[in-house]
Amino acid sequence: MPEENITTDEKENKENKVKDKKEKDPINLFYMAKKIFPMVFKAKPSYCLVNQSLSIIHGMSHGANVMVAQIFFDSVYRASTGDNTVTNVIIALIFFIACRLASDILNAVHNFTTNVHWHRAMGFMNSEINKKSALIDPVEYENPKRLDDINKAANGAGSAVHLVFILSTVITFYLPYFIFMGFYLTSLKPMLILCLLFVFIPVLTAQILRSSVFSKLEDKAAPIRREFDAYQDATAGKNFYKETRNLGSFKYLKNLLIDTINSLNSAVWSANKRSSLIDFGFNTLSLLGYGGILFLLVKYLLAGEISVGAFAAVYNSIGMLFGVMNEMISGHLGHLANNFGQIRNFLRFLDIPSDARSDLAISKKDGVIIENASFKYPNAEKESLKNINLVINPGETIAIVGENGAGKTTLVKLLTGLYKPTEGSVKIGETDVNTISYKSLFESVSGVFQNYQRYALTLKENIQIADFSTEENTGSQTKVDKILEENNIDKNNTDIFPNSLDTMLSREFDGVDLSGGQWQRIAIARGFYRDSDIIVLDEPTASIDPIEESAIYKKFVEIAKAKTAVIVTHRMGSAKIAERIVVMKDGEIAEIGSHDELVQKGGAYADMYDAQAGWYN
Repeated sequence: MPEENITTDEKENKENKVKDKKEKDPINLFYMAKKIFPMVFKAKPSYCLVNQSLSIIHGMSHGANVMVAQIFFDSVYRASTGDNTVTNVIIALIFFIACRLASDILNAVHNFTTNVHWHRAMGFMNSEINKKSALIDPVEYENPKRLDDINKAANGAGSAVHLVFILSTVITFYLPYFIFMGFYLTSLKPMLILCLLFVFIPVLTAQILRSSVFSKLEDKAAPIRREFDAYQDATAGKNFYKETRNLGSFKYLKNLLIDTINSLNSAVWSANKRSSLIDFGFNTLSLLGYGGILFLLVKYLLAGEISVGAFAAVYNSIGMLFGVMNEMISGHLGHLANNFGQIRNFLRFLDIPSDARSDLAISKKDGVIIENASFKYPNAEKESLKNINLVINPGETIAIVGENGAGKTTLVKLLTGLYKPTEGSVKIGETDVNTISYKSLFESVSGVFQNYQRYALTLKENIQIADFSTEENTGSQTKVDKILEENNIDKNNTDIFPNSLDTMLSREFDGVDLSGGQWQRIAIARGFYRDSDIIVLDEPTASIDPIEESAIYKKFVEIAKAKTAVIVTHRMGSAKIAERIVVMKDGEIAEIGSHDELVQKGGAYADMYDAQAGWYN
């Protein structure tokens, strides 16, 4: 079909198919090794080098033991025929035992260094996941697919480390052992090598097929695991259990949890069934190869083509050789095959584009300018914000109000640079937030949100966690003392804080718990402790009564005089303290003005204020 006759839809479908194909292209083993080996080495270089050196020596020692065994068995046989002395047999026995003992010692030391290096590497891998998570565009945390990617990456970190240890063990332990045994068997009878191949090839082929089965399983299991975590938390998590039991919804949530477990078990069962059928077929072929080796050994011995010692040594080592080969392929490479999908997902997560914007100092006293900004969440059908234009002057306090779902919180995320507008721009002074790193943005912005955290830390740590880099004295007070005093938090009230600043704020760790209002004051104090010029309160007082909320907001405005402050609330009485009020409706700015101006205007704000006025009388 000529290009000009192809419709736009057909072109898009074609492009999407190409894109999907590229996205489904598996990451091969070479790429995995290239990416992961340097990370594992970097975790602890000295242990890595020592571990690999021990592995080579360990592998060679097993091969050497077979030759030593042949010498010992031949010595015993010659002694039985009168061609050797008992002294020579004892010397051969001592040498044989010494070699076996040396292999056991090497094995113990090798396992110890491997275990230490393993834990170091796991810590490094988890650190890489955390670093990458911190550099992903925050809006991606609204994307279920990206949440699946994070779940897969966390699940695949251990498998990634295991990959390196498996491949390095294959190269430094198994390969030297098989090379040694290959030369040894060839020196006896070359045909023995062909039989080993009949053992090796079927098992290896089986693992390649199994890798495909378990890669598909991992893609299917990741979203189910997230559902399981959510339902398990809702059923028994400490943040849910009171309400769950009070509502009588435990049985309903338990059924959802069971359904999720059944779905996951069904997927795992299907994959394991296919894997077992593959193993059965190819292991049968391997068993035939094993039998062939034994047949040839007996044939060569009866024909006088190998010595009794060689027969005994090879026969004694065949079980180990088959076991080692099975361990390498079915065990180690089999584990790799099972977790190939997890490793692939781990690397794909690390390859996600990071925030590559540069660090840039922002003028500390500039306001915020939003021009024609719109925003749509990932996978959403419609925009959450539409054509927003707003200027917040330096040092100004504004309130953003509106009904639930009006776009208040989303607007705040644009103001702080947490989310990038899909259209238009957001600037702090002359600097577009899309051009600078999150690190630079967050240095000048702090916030207290509705779902603020109640850290199981001391009172002092709950404040300092906003910025552990600063703790200077302010006259006779420390910065923590000053912030607590400004927010009406009395550290010396032993009824609330029995150990003053060192009071643990968690009953789970032999500490105390606080009221909602006390926790909210601590959350706000934490926000002020951070040295920022723009501070946002996004409905952190939603769970307390309007009178208490008004008192907290009045104190907030008093402390925030030198800062640009943004208050988000659905309570009109609290918004009165702001210099200007931005009224949001259906993702758009409906009105802007002072409290008095908006009341006189008689629009959306006046209607909401009149409806809520009874709360404050």
